[in-house]
Amino acid sequence: MEELNGATIYWLISIGLMIGYIMDLVMIKRGIGMIGNVIGGVIGSLIIGLSVIAIGLFAPLVYAAIGSIAFLFLVNVFSFHPENRIDAKA
Repeated sequence: MEELNGATIYWLISIGLMIGYIMDLVMIKRGIGMIGNVIGGVIGSLIIGLSVIAIGLFAPLVYAAIGSIAFLFLVNVFSFHPENRIDAKA
């Protein structure tokens, strides 16, 4: 069982940073940008990782990586881009 300590929080943040950077490379010029992906990756990793530790499931770092990918996927797919909008007057 994983316990909540400084090393676990470090690894959760590191996984979120790595997933956010990879997601930015995958999305190229679409999505929310590099800083948004990195911050979203850290947030998703921390939320999922800490909740899995609180529940007591095994392998919270794996769940954190999967949760971070899912969180960033949802954020990037449903992000609002006003410059890509079709103007009704044209």
